[in-house]
Parts: sequence; C-alpha cells; structure tokens
Amino acid sequence: MSKYVSETRTESVAIDLLNIRGWKTERPPRGQLLRQNEYKEYSHLASIFAGRSKSKRGGDAYPDLLLINEATLAPLMIIETKADEADLALAIQEASAVYGTACIDAGHNVIAVGVAGSDKSNIKIEVRKLISSSWVQVIYNKFPISWIPSPDDIRKLAADPKLFDLSPTVPDYTVLAAKADEINRILRECRVKDEFRPAYTGAIMLALWKTGGKIRHEPEYILSDINQACQLAFKDAGKPELADSLHVDVQNTKLAQQAWRISYILRALNIASLTAEHDYLGQLYETFFRYTGGNTIGQYFTPRHLTRFLADLCRVSSQDLVIDPACGTSGFLIASLQRIYENEKLSYSQVVRVVRDKLIGYESEPVTAALAVANMVLRGDGTTGIRKGDCFTAKDYPAGKCTIALMNPPFPHAKTDTPSESFVERALDALQTRGQLAVILPASLLTKHSQSKWRARIMQKNTLTAVITLPGEMFQPYASSTTAIVILEKGIAHSVKAKTFFCRIEYDGLTLRKGVRVARPDGRNEIPKALENFYDRVSEPGFSGIATVKGSDWSPGAYIPSGNLPVDTLKQGIDEIMRYLASFYVRFAPFILRQRIAVKSRVINPTPVAVFAANRRSRPQFNGPSSDTIGSMFNVYYGQKELHSKEHLAPGDVSIISSSGADNGCYGFFDFSKPLAPRFVTVPSTGSIGEAFVQNEPCGVTDDCLILVPMAGIPEEALFVAAAVLRAEKWRFNYGRKITPDRIADFKVPTTPDIIQFVQREWQQWAKVCEDAIEKYGSPPEQSTSVSHPQR
Repeated sequence: MSKYVSETRTESVAIDLLNIRGWKTERPPRGQLLRQNEYKEYSHLASIFAGRSKSKRGGDAYPDLLLINEATLAPLMIIETKADEADLALAIQEASAVYGTACIDAGHNVIAVGVAGSDKSNIKIEVRKLISSSWVQVIYNKFPISWIPSPDDIRKLAADPKLFDLSPTVPDYTVLAAKADEINRILRECRVKDEFRPAYTGAIMLALWKTGGKIRHEPEYILSDINQACQLAFKDAGKPELADSLHVDVQNTKLAQQAWRISYILRALNIASLTAEHDYLGQLYETFFRYTGGNTIGQYFTPRHLTRFLADLCRVSSQDLVIDPACGTSGFLIASLQRIYENEKLSYSQVVRVVRDKLIGYESEPVTAALAVANMVLRGDGTTGIRKGDCFTAKDYPAGKCTIALMNPPFPHAKTDTPSESFVERALDALQTRGQLAVILPASLLTKHSQSKWRARIMQKNTLTAVITLPGEMFQPYASSTTAIVILEKGIAHSVKAKTFFCRIEYDGLTLRKGVRVARPDGRNEIPKALENFYDRVSEPGFSGIATVKGSDWSPGAYIPSGNLPVDTLKQGIDEIMRYLASFYVRFAPFILRQRIAVKSRVINPTPVAVFAANRRSRPQFNGPSSDTIGSMFNVYYGQKELHSKEHLAPGDVSIISSSGADNGCYGFFDFSKPLAPRFVTVPSTGSIGEAFVQNEPCGVTDDCLILVPMAGIPEEALFVAAAVLRAEKWRFNYGRKITPDRIADFKVPTTPDIIQFVQREWQQWAKVCEDAIEKYGSPPEQSTSVSHPQR
C-alpha cells in the first residue's frame, strides 16, 4: 500500500473521530472542515499558510485537516495525520510548530492535533495548546488525552488561556446508537446469535480497557487476546468464576476476520484509555447493551438518568451501605457511585473504596452478572461488590444491614416468574429500621384490587414515603409497561396521619425516535422539578401532591390536585376532539343520514337527555366551592343498562356509543329503541378510559361510559372544553382505578371568553365539514337534527 493511500486512510479515521466528537465534517458553509485541496477558495486561510512548508525548501503547504468557525471562518483546530503510529511525534510537531504557529502568528488561537495509525492498527492521538509561547500537551487526570477535542472542548480551551486539563465528554445519543448498530451488524454477519451479542461486545470492551487498546488485530491472535485480557480482568477483580461468562468463541473464523472492526469502533469511542472518575465509560457501556441485543439476555436496562434519579431521591452518600438485590448490569450502583463522587468530591482512590465497601449487588443470570462486574471493573474496582447469586437464597445476604436499597426488579412475564412484590419484600429484608427502599414497579401494582391486601400489609410495617409515576415510553422500545417509583421507609408503620408525596412525570428530557430514545428538541424534563418538590414537600396542581393515603390506594392520580390546564394544551385538546367528531361524520355519513331520516319520519324517537336524567338516580352531590368544575357544571350519569350486553343487537339505524377510543366512540349502528337526544359528552370508564367525545347525533350509550349532561345555563361550548379536560386528565385512571362521577367532579373546566370564542370559531369551520359529508349522500330532511352551531 502506498504512503499516499495509507495517509488517506488515516485521514478517514480522523474524520470519523471528528464525527464522533460532534464536528460537522462537510465543507463550509454546510460544515466546518477543510482539506488540503480546498484552501484556494478561502484566500484569507491560504495566506496564513503561505511559505509554511514542512520541508526546509520553503513554499506553500497546508495542514491535512483544518476545522473552522462556521460564522467567522476563523481556524479553530489543526490536524496532521500519519499512516504509521510510530510517526505520532512528527504529526504533532507539524500540526503545532508549523501550522499551529502560522495560525497564532495570524492572530488565531488554535489547538493542534496529531493522529497516527489506521483503523486496523493502534490509533494514537496527541493534542497540544500554546501556553506562554510553548506548545503543551492537553491532559486529563495527569495523563495526555487520547481523543480529538469536541467543539465544546475547543470553546473551553479558548476561553481560558491557562486551561490545559480537559475532562472527557460523551458523544451524542445518536452517535452511540449508530455505532452500536454497526457493531450489531458485524456480529450478525459473523453469525453471533442475538443472546450472545451483549457478552461479546462487553468482552471486547473490557479487553480493550484492560490492555489500553493493545490487542493484536491479526485473525490468528485477536480472539484469544480478547479472552486472555478478560480472564486477567476478572482475576484481578477477584471474580475468576465469571470469566467464562464473558468471552468470545475463538472457533468463529468469520469473527476472527472481522473483530478488528469492532475494536476500531470502540477505540474510536475512547474505550481503551479513560479512567473511572468520570462516567464516560459507563454511559458507552450501557448504551451499547440497549442497542446490541436489546433484552436478549432477559434484561431491560434501566435508563441511566432514571437510576440517578432514584439515587438522588434517597440522597445516597458515602456513609450509606447500598444494595440492589437484582442489579442487572449494576446501573443503580453506578448511579450511587456517581452521586457520591460528584457531591463529595472524592479522590479516585476513595471512589474505589466506596465501590468495594459500600455497594452490594446480586445477579443470578451469569452473563448479566459478568457484565455487571465488568461495569465496575471499568471504574478501576479491583474487589467488586457484585455477587453472582440469587438474592432469595444467598447465604451472605446482608439482612438488616443496609441503609438504602435501589432496584428495578425483573417484570414477571409468566406465572412461574418471581413477582415484583417478592423482590420488594426481599429488599426490605436487607434494610435497617428507617432504611429507604426506592423501587420501580408496574403501575398496576399501585391500584389493582387483587394487590390491595399486599399493599395494606406493606403499610402495616413500613411507611409509604412517595409514589412517582414515570413517562409511558420510559422503557421503550423494549418494554411498554407503565411504571412508577415507590419509596418506602422500613420498620415504621404507616400512620393514618402520614403525608405521602405523589408526583406524575410526563417528560424526562428524552423522546422515542426511530426506536431510540433521544434528547427532546424542546428540552422538556420534569425530573429536576420532581426532585425539588419531593425535597421541599411541594404540592403543585397537575404535577405533585402531598396527601394521606386512602385505604391502600397508591395511585398518584387519586392525590395530585387538579388545576387549570395550560391554554395551549386545552386548545389543542379541543381541536383534537373536533377532528375526531368530523372524522366520524366523514366515515359514517350515509348511516348518519339514514338515522336523521328515521328521526324525521318518527321511526326513531330519541329521548330528551333531560328526561333520561330525570329517571336516573342522581350522581353524588358535589359541594365544592368552585363554580368552574365538572361537578358544578354537569350532571354525570352512567350509560344505559339496556346496552350492558351488545350481543343481542341487530343491525339498524341508531348509533351506539361504547368504550371504544375511535370513531367518536361509535361501536356501530344497530336496532335500538331508546336513543338519547344530543348534546352531551361521553367518556369511557373502562376500555379506552378517559377518551371523551362530544355527541352531536342521537345515540345509545353503553353503561361502561359516563354521560355528562350540562346543567341549565351552561353554554354548549363547555362540552368541548369538558371533553378536552377529561382527555388531559385520563392519566389518573386505569383498570385498577376506573373513572367515576366523584373522581372527575373537581376537574377544572375554564370557560373564559377567550376559550368560548375559540370553540365558536373552530366549530364554525368543522361543522361545515360535517354537513358537507352528509350532503354528499343526499340533502338532509327538513327540520333534521343537523349539526348545530354553539349558541352565541
């Protein structure tokens, strides 16, 4: 291979490293990168390097890669590349003394970088900054850094002339996910089964870290080098029995040929050289396992920001003995370690002692236990507190000794699986009196009637400190379970006067995009506010509440006070309801027309909703002081018992509204003699709970729905507002806690002039859409029950 081809390959490596660090590697104006043949279009840059040849013969020469400021086109970073890793000194000399000095002379403060080696060799990097007329190495933790600085790093270095100690930063989620996908593809090409891919990735990561990246890449050596390095790492950690759980198959010839590619990706992400004092390695480590293999080893990895949230809720400190009885890859223990390190400013050696003496984890699945140990080893832990074993049978289980337990027990998928409740009880066994347990549980456990005795039994011996529901997509794409954090204080019976903190987190700073949870564009993250409200015991309508527990109901929806929705949220909800109603007219236009004709000819005789209400037992009386609530504006009834079973219904002309969440709640058109005359709101109390609709046509309503009938004097516009409010508040309900009249009575229904005018304006347009759909199939009969406009 020619020197030119080799150096071109090294330039490609450097560009890959720049992409990983967040640089835009396209030409200006779309990007920040210029290559040797591109300077002529930028005369102000070409003039900087005029006469700056690397040889003593003089003449013009340009750096291999130049990173510039997008706005000013000023130089920021010089990169020189060499094909042979032995030539790193020459690369950094040219980057700094030749091209870097040229930029300094022209008034541009730049960083100089040398890159030597290729994707198949040991890539070496050196970074220098000019301080007091000398080019000095940029370091981290007293050692030269081995990564290319990111744009943020460059800004930090430029802002402080004396700064040359640079902490590592973590690549963007999308970069990590893309690299993880690439590793996954390579392992798939090498016929490595899904269930083994996390272990293979973990083994290569651990081997690179243990050897500083120095494993041989030749096919005859690479796999055995990986296994030997892993064996040594587990031996040094005092866990030799787990070494066989984290290894690669040396007989896999395809992998032997391709493993260098995985090694290159991981080295490019800096696996080989960083220390335990920052969580960079851990974030890379666990991110890869979320994407390479998913839950193929039977584990859902708890998101890192969530493990930290639990550690913060319990205020973990170096004085605590922390246990996770089902630790997985040790996410909660790592979060505890990070909190201690950040809050108490411990030294590296002190951090290692914390790992050894203060953090205990049990994991019965061998591969996961090995991954957990490796996760600790990557932080320099030589005597890890991870124990391969079952927390229920372990003879060394620290009963009554721990101060904090953090856990996300495996969600049972079969009747034979250990239920979450058993893990809760076992975690409590480990705690001292007044010790804290923070556990992630399925939301169904908070309200299910079948679990009420268990909840009551827990409260007989422990205090329920807090319940915090989490975003529904928290564990997606691998699990769709709705979850909540429950915090218990051991050994103190829950007093009837005890005040429990309840909270609902809707936004956690991330959102699901193409199967990967990435940072939200709007940055919305309610975790910091939840933590602050928990510490300060703050009640905030719609978000958090402080309340005494009713019986054994742990559902936050029962205790967080309702408040006025943001106007934008309310208007979006109203618009959504009108669109649902319009789609109902478009889809069922011929049926609606036929029903109108039957009403006109008195074949169908709808019962006025007021008559229906007069014959029903009144809903509970609401005595609240507010006049702008559902309870003060509507009479609320259950639907028609005649429709409790729909099996006997024959096809006909009457719309039947059920607990369906689609088609405005319409189940279909049937032969039914007791339809109700509109207008009113329907909302399912089961099924599609909370999916409220406004009913504009005569219909029957099944008794698994509530009917909201406006009281005298309530404007028709309020129906749309009430339906939007019910939809926004549906998070409070589930199959264990159904919607009832008294549970919705206090919901605020604002009818300000702005809202009323918005409903009138919007409905005027949507009503035309509805009527146009009917007219396509024929003109409505005279004096029909056509769509009416709200009164003005």
